[in-house]
Amino acid sequence: MDKNVYAAIQSQYATFSKVGKQIADHIIADPVHITSISIQQMAAELGIAESSIIRFCKILGCTGFSEMKLLLAKYSPKSVRTIFEDLSETDSIQTISESVFGRNIDTLERALQLLDFQKIEQAVDVLSRAENILVLGVGASGTIAEDFYIRLMRVGFRAASLMQIQASLCMPNTVVIAISHTGKTCEIVSAVRTAKEHGAQTIGITGYPDTPLKQVCDICLELYSPEQLFVSPRVAQFSLIDSLYVSLAVRRKDSVVQNIQRMNEALQPLRME
Repeated sequence: MDKNVYAAIQSQYATFSKVGKQIADHIIADPVHITSISIQQMAAELGIAESSIIRFCKILGCTGFSEMKLLLAKYSPKSVRTIFEDLSETDSIQTISESVFGRNIDTLERALQLLDFQKIEQAVDVLSRAENILVLGVGASGTIAEDFYIRLMRVGFRAASLMQIQASLCMPNTVVIAISHTGKTCEIVSAVRTAKEHGAQTIGITGYPDTPLKQVCDICLELYSPEQLFVSPRVAQFSLIDSLYVSLAVRRKDSVVQNIQRMNEALQPLRME
């Protein structure tokens, strides 16, 4: 898969072993240097075995060191400094806004490069056949879950946004979508496990690979997660939700248009002229 391995290293960093983090730090510090050396040179610089580097490359989805170097060269990293290094107290609102929008655009670009479209298609297939959809999320992820639930209702899906009680009532015709940035939220993982025990199909959306949530989900969609203060992963999460929502709507185009028209008519008396 042609992917931004630099972004993948940042996104998966927390899951790496001690040696893996040593390799990752060396790449992040000077990716251009890495593209110009051999695996033997890198192993010597780090004082580790070549086999450790090869394993690291395969964790990133590369066939080996050569492919990783090619992808590093293709996707030259943009600035990874914190947003405060680019701003000062005297900057205008326009400058600050442009910086924030720029970071969000960068997050979207990196997230798009790392998406597994085959998994997304599988998720859409599962959702399109569901009789009931339960969307789970707490805290910041709860607002995303609520937004997705409302969108699904608008296009005619039977959806709910509740937790443990609803999860315990799930049946094989139910699909549960669990949103957790860390993939480690106890309430979410517990609710998904309960739903799965009752026969529901489960889909997870996280910001990291190999999480407890992934272990209890049939399909797990993993997004690029920026590790910078005040740069939110929500812009990528909402974009993924929009992708699922639009994909589902396209498959039910005629009924979706009718549902939206009926909803607009029902809401019209509540709107000001």
